[in-house]
Amino acid sequence: MAGLPDYLLILLEQWEAVVKFSASFILGAVIGWERESKNKPVGIKTCIIIAVTSCLLTQVSIQSAEHYAEISANIRTDPMRLAAQIISGIGFLGAGVIMHRQGDGISGLTTAAIIWASAGIGIACGSAFYLYALFGTLLYLIAIRFSHVIARFKASDGSIHRVTVRLVIDSSDSIPLVFDRMHKQQCYIDTLNLNDAKKGRIIMHMRMTTRRKMAVYDLYSTLKHIEGVCSVALDR
Repeated sequence: MAGLPDYLLILLEQWEAVVKFSASFILGAVIGWERESKNKPVGIKTCIIIAVTSCLLTQVSIQSAEHYAEISANIRTDPMRLAAQIISGIGFLGAGVIMHRQGDGISGLTTAAIIWASAGIGIACGSAFYLYALFGTLLYLIAIRFSHVIARFKASDGSIHRVTVRLVIDSSDSIPLVFDRMHKQQCYIDTLNLNDAKKGRIIMHMRMTTRRKMAVYDLYSTLKHIEGVCSVALDR
């Protein structure tokens, strides 16, 4: 390449940039399509923008380091310094899609991870690691699209291991009864929230872990027959 004319070198560099941006655009669109197919807040447009921008910043970081190194031998910069800031900066965008639901449930973690993954794909394309970017995108899609199959196979017998429980009880006298019954059933309470309700009732939000296999109906029936329990809601 050293013997090529200057205009050919410029065209070659421009062509490489087109390939990098095109690869980040396509792979970002693929990741975004998966999220949009599930009506998630982060879709094709968002993932494309994240991937292409990460590619742009990576390309600028690399070429600026090479440019200033040619100007003066005393200037030494890390070619990935600007790209490294993408990883920490993208965390603010990912945090915006994580929501705390009722009780102790959290949603949006997968979507936040997709935002981080899109940035990683853009950095890989900007650094010309196309095989890494392609293989990483493939693994992302496999993990997202087929994880429910593994979960369904694991829970095919209807048993539960972790469950969120919402109980409405008549009075505080029923709280020790709930604790005692759960201890006998080898169900251990990880988190507990108590809230006052109308007519003097109390709402209990619990995240529980079972130490043995227990069917959903068995747990529901056990909780329902505790004295003072008015209603039971389970969320696996």
